[in-house]
Amino acid sequence: MKLENINCSFVEPIGGHRGNDFYDFGLCKSLNDSGVELTFYTCDETDLDVKFNFNFQTNKCFKSIYGKDFILIRGLRYFRGAMKMIADSKRKKSNLAHLHFYHFSWREYFLLWLFRRNKFKVVATVHDVEDFRKFGNKINTSKYNKFEKRIDRIIVHSDYAKESLGKYFKQFPANHIHKVPHGDSDFLYSANCSIVEAREKLNLPSNKQLILFFGQIKKVKGLDVLLKAFALIRKQNQNVQLVIAGPTYKVEEEDFLNIIRDNKMEADCILRLEYIANELIPFYFKSADIVALPYRKIYSSGVLIRSLDYGAAIVASDLDVFKDIINDGENGILFQTENAENLSSKMLKLLADKSLQDKLRGAAKKTADERFSWKLIGEKVKAIYSLALNE
Repeated sequence: MKLENINCSFVEPIGGHRGNDFYDFGLCKSLNDSGVELTFYTCDETDLDVKFNFNFQTNKCFKSIYGKDFILIRGLRYFRGAMKMIADSKRKKSNLAHLHFYHFSWREYFLLWLFRRNKFKVVATVHDVEDFRKFGNKINTSKYNKFEKRIDRIIVHSDYAKESLGKYFKQFPANHIHKVPHGDSDFLYSANCSIVEAREKLNLPSNKQLILFFGQIKKVKGLDVLLKAFALIRKQNQNVQLVIAGPTYKVEEEDFLNIIRDNKMEADCILRLEYIANELIPFYFKSADIVALPYRKIYSSGVLIRSLDYGAAIVASDLDVFKDIINDGENGILFQTENAENLSSKMLKLLADKSLQDKLRGAAKKTADERFSWKLIGEKVKAIYSLALNE
């Protein structure tokens, strides 16, 4: 007998701690709009539910699990939050859990084990197949085994992620791994103003061309490549500055600052190495002549989806994940991954061609609307929930 009622426990403890909240609320809203009953379980640093009204409940059961407190204390808080989560899920008669994996860590496994022990169906979105905090180090493949045995359906955001996951989930049915686009379109805020007004709001120069690097700064995201390219750009274009907006994560700030100092770029690099409030994000993209994504490796990119949605002129590395979305010269520009000279050449040409910038911006927005709308994504995920519940 086919089960039509879907009552989902949507569990993503990071939430507003590191900017996952837009993705979380966007997906939860689209699922709820499509008829899925759900509760969103997250951390107490999340606040979009306070600023906006949603037709689903947000339960901030994971309290004070981040910060500088002793790791054992934070672990106990995580455990307490998980127990409150499972009790609430059972009380609400949830029949499915949607979990999110970034590290395949013990914390993520504990949530999986807890739901399976209580006989829930489990759908898991694998955001990062390999832990980018350990980029360049040997991967412990054994940690994947216990996850593989307990998940009903898996969601990934790219063919590359699906292929990569297959190396570690060797016994998992390939037809139970589903590719769903990464959603990160801005459904709450906008920058309905001119470029001059956006820059004024952010205290950015109005008389310079601006290149934007946005998001968490990780080794895998190639900021060092962009800085080296920017050093080359400045030799030919003195009217350009680089805006770096986002917090560092598991990297040494000094490594990037040394590149800036060695190339005497202090005056032309605007550093906002901090969490950027959601309501300010549209203004950063509005202010930029170019948005650069010089990544070394990625399974999906919320920053790319945001860039498309805001209608940015994008320059990105030629990774397969990006090539699946960016048609070079049409809705963005691709450069050779880790090649600073090639990156500088592509950006110099784009900075000098206003008509090409305008063309890319229009096509980028069109791509976002046609391929990455929340309505489309919500319908796809709901269908996967139904498959998990009815097998």
